[in-house]
Parts: sequence; C-alpha cells; structure tokens
Amino acid sequence: MKFPKPISINFSILFFLFFGFSTPLFGKFQAQPPQTTPICPFDHRLVPDGLKIRAVKVSGRRGNNSIEEKLTVRFRGQAYARELLYQAQNEVEGALSEEVNQTFEKQMRIIGGAAPAVIFTKPCVEIDNTAKTIDFIINVFFLGVNLKELAKNILPVPRSVKPSFYNKMSPVLRTFNPQFNLSFDRKTGVEGSFDISTNLLQLSDLWQAKELSDSKYRLEVNFSGRKSFSERFFQTNSDLTFSKIQPDKLVEKLDFGLSFIANDQPLNEMRHFDIGLEGGGKIKLRPRLGALNTLYFEGKYSNSTHKVFDKSGQNILANKENKFKFRSVIDGILWQGFSRFGFWAESAKISNSSDNYQRLAAIFAYQKEFGKGTQTFGLEAVVGGGKTWGKVPQYSLFFGGNNSTNFLYESPDSLTMAEFPVGPLLRSYGKTKANTPTYSGANSYWHTNLNLTIPIRFWSKRLIPDETITYSDGSTKKLNEVLETFTINSAIGGIGGDLLDSIVQDLMKKNPNLTEDEAERQAVPLVQKQAEKIVNKEIAPTIKFISRQANLFAVKPLIMLDAAKIYDNFQPNGFYRFGAGGGFKLITVTAGAEFGYLWSLPRKINEPKGNFVFRMTFQNLF
Repeated sequence: MKFPKPISINFSILFFLFFGFSTPLFGKFQAQPPQTTPICPFDHRLVPDGLKIRAVKVSGRRGNNSIEEKLTVRFRGQAYARELLYQAQNEVEGALSEEVNQTFEKQMRIIGGAAPAVIFTKPCVEIDNTAKTIDFIINVFFLGVNLKELAKNILPVPRSVKPSFYNKMSPVLRTFNPQFNLSFDRKTGVEGSFDISTNLLQLSDLWQAKELSDSKYRLEVNFSGRKSFSERFFQTNSDLTFSKIQPDKLVEKLDFGLSFIANDQPLNEMRHFDIGLEGGGKIKLRPRLGALNTLYFEGKYSNSTHKVFDKSGQNILANKENKFKFRSVIDGILWQGFSRFGFWAESAKISNSSDNYQRLAAIFAYQKEFGKGTQTFGLEAVVGGGKTWGKVPQYSLFFGGNNSTNFLYESPDSLTMAEFPVGPLLRSYGKTKANTPTYSGANSYWHTNLNLTIPIRFWSKRLIPDETITYSDGSTKKLNEVLETFTINSAIGGIGGDLLDSIVQDLMKKNPNLTEDEAERQAVPLVQKQAEKIVNKEIAPTIKFISRQANLFAVKPLIMLDAAKIYDNFQPNGFYRFGAGGGFKLITVTAGAEFGYLWSLPRKINEPKGNFVFRMTFQNLF
C-alpha cells in the first residue's frame, strides 16, 4: 500500500527526531519497490497466482516491530493464500488484545486501544511485479477515548487513530508518561516544560510490561518543571500523592499528598524567588451533569520563604509565610462546547509579623468548533479577574502579561493549574510586564481574551481516512461510522463492567436470599441501562466529535484579541490595556502549536510595541 504524500512540510518529523522516540506524522515512510501494485481494500480476485509472501507490515503507531518480525518470519517464502492474510490479521488483533495491553489502558483510563471490539483491521496487499512477491499490510484503526479527563476528548488536541502495542513500546514512555511543552515570551525567552508521573505501587510491572493489578489504590510520584533556556527563571513542583480511585462513582478520586515547590519568576523588572512545602488533599467528583461534568476541590497548607530581588540583583524583600490555599476546577459541556471554570483563594500570615492578607481569583474559559465536518471555525474565550485584601506584599500583587495561556488545555493536576494566577492575561506584553504607572503591582484586575481559528481546506487532512468498507453481503459503510459504533459499544461495555460489582452488592443487600449468580442476572439489564445513559450523555458526543471532525493535521490562521483593566491603591479608576494580533495554529498527531504576534493598542510610553508568542504541546505520546 502506498501512503499519501504530504502536501506541506512535515513539521513534526523535526521535533520527533529531536526527542528521538516519536513516529512521523504521516505513518511509516519507507522506500517502495519499483513497479508495485497496491490492492486496498483487499480483493482476492485481483491477486495473481504464483506469488511468494515477502513481509507482513502493521500500521500501529509504535511498538509493532515485534509482531511484524514474528509474522514475517512465519509467512516469508510461503505461497500466497487468502487464508494466510486473514491469519495475519487475527494475529495482529490478538497481539493488541493481550491482557497486559488491556490492563495498561484501564490504569490510564483509556477506552479504545486494546479492546477487541474497538480495533478495526483492514487487510491490504502490495505486489512487487518484478520480484513476483507480495507484502501483507494490516491497517489498524481505533478511537481512543480518555475517561479520566473530559477535555482530552472535546478539545482539538493532538490525537491518533493508530493504536500502540503498549507492552512493546519504550519502558520510559510506558512507566513515566512524560509530557513536553515549549513556549516563547519576550520576558522569559524560550521555555521548556517537562512533566512525569508514575504509580510506585506498580512501577516494576509498568517497566517490565507485565499485566497490572486491578487496584483502587495508587501511590503517585509527580514532577512538573519549567525552565527558561536563556534566563534564570524556572518553576518546579514535586509531589508524592496517595490516591483512592473509584471509576464511575460520584466520588471518583481522593488524594492526600505532600509537595515541594521552588520557583524563580519575573515580577516586572524584579525577580520573585519562593521555596516551600505544601500538604493537603483533593477530591474529584463526577456528577455528569453537563456543565458540571467533573469537579475538583483541593485544600492545602503551605509553609514557604519568599524573596524579591531588584533589577541589579539586590534582595529588597524577604518573608516567611504560613498560608491556607483552596482551589476548584469545574469541567463540563456547555452549548455543545467545552467549558472550564477555575477558582483560587488564599489566606496568608507573614511570620514574625501581624501582617496578613487574602487573595481571590477566578477564570472562566470556553471552546467550541463551529461548522460541519473537519473544516470548522474554532472559538476560544477566556474571562478572569482577581482581588486582594489586607497588607499584601509585593510578590503577591497582580502583574499582567503573557501569563497562564494554557488554562483550557492543561490537566487540572498540572503546575499551571495549581499556581495562583499571576494577573491578567495580556499577550502583547512579556510575562508580568503589563503594570500600573507606579510599577508596584495591582490590587485587582479583570481581563477577557479571544482566539478565533479559520479553516483552510488545503492545509488540513481528516484524522480518519475517508474510506468505505464493503462487507461480504455487498453492504457498505463509512470507516468513521464503523469506528464510532464500535467505540460507543465498547465504552458501554467497559463502564458496565465497572458498575456491575456495586449493583450486584446492592441487590444482595436488599435481598439476602439472592445468590450471587441470581443477583448478577438481575443486575445485567440495570447495568446496561445505566452504562448507556452515561455513555450517551458524556462519551458518545466526544466520540462523534473525534470520528467526524478531528484532523490528522491542520494549519489554521489565528486571530487573537486581549482586553484588561488593572487597579491599584493610587488610581482606583484603573488602567485599560488592549492587545490584538494574529498568527497560526498547528495541530498534528502528537503535537499542537500556536504562534503569532500581538500589538499593544494603544502603546504606552516606555512600553514595547508588542510581543511574539509561541506555544507547543506534545501529548498523546501513547
């Protein structure tokens, strides 16, 4: 089978070669033998007699070399027969459906990659007319649905329809789930961030690709770090968290953890360094009520040291603080788009002093794709504000600039989401560079931001190939419809399996005379009904979005608008700031990027004309 040639520069290959572990954007690019005849969809009637099998190729994303080699050794040199191609197809499905792959997906809360009902394999062949040989090509497709984070399904984030053989992939990826980001800002320069996490209770099994135990308990080590490549600025957060997970329950997750933080960040022309310990708990609720789909509530106590340095590097402020912190994040579906609301509250007491202060901040963000098919207009809107009370030290005042631009796309557990907002988002300024005329920081603020992406058909390619499946009875169906149906049914089965035990136990409590088998028989229709309700309300819309609207790659022009007002104690009427600009948004299989330039409107005296912004996120590495 010949793979389509890209119509534009393959940006992702450069990034993937740099990191050394990712696959190219458009699949496997291999030199094709001359005078070949691809037959796909497979039609046995078009295959001539007398051909010898040369190789078996599998179109998985990574980790498939083992099954390829195994099948190639098994079939190489044999005379072609249709039954052998179907044998190879079954072997590939079996390899993806091994217990170790299914248990890994269950731990990662993924639906779709290893479940046999979801995998769709399409056998093809490629004939070398010169050598009189034939290659078997097993194309594998699936729709992966993330049951842990709703945003990963709804938002136009990197994704793939090629499954992975988890037990054959790199142990580092499988064990530590690394995530990468790149960004650029006038103040901080190029910054790279790196996140890893793993479950210590199953560390050895993850590394050795063994079947994972079905445990409700996890002991997680997480590290989030961000570092400027040209400046001294950095952010780090390391934590150890003990969790209890109850899939498909109202209280889905309970966390208790201890964190160590260390940051060195710009504060207009100054620098703020802080270091400390935090401890507390978090609860994750899944009411599945549309806009209230997932709720996170977190409370912490911290003891930290803060220092502020002026432009020359002189220490001008040093405090120790005891602080109570509260944070809440609410994810949901609103007007058929993704919505997120964040709320932060702090109450701090400065040691060896009677000074104390309080801060509040909130952000609401919304994303929606308008239009049909893959050529959609994208809208992202963000509104936020903050206020302080009491005698607030300079490092806890608000400073506007290119701050926290990943609010919609970050995991609620990420470093960006855990930190109290620095101030209003004004991307035409460097980080913390938008200030009041006194340059002392703001006591309150509000801001609103808008991104609009415009589709261009020739700069995109749909995620699921526009292909038609022909069945033995002559009926046909679109490939995306087949995958959509299989994935929805698999999600119902997966969620039903999680619900079954609790419903059986409830029935036996209500009627002690019931045997376990009798209770299970009575539970099956109840489980089916409840699982269908959950899937149709929460998961099916996201599956339909992926199957009908998601792109393999897309480059879209981007319009960016910012507005904010900053208040301080000297000018209670506040100061307006505006920014406008444009750029491009790029989505590929495992990376997404935004780059553009915003101008300050109007430009203030002694302030830069504008700011170049760049952000790249690597995800979906599995």
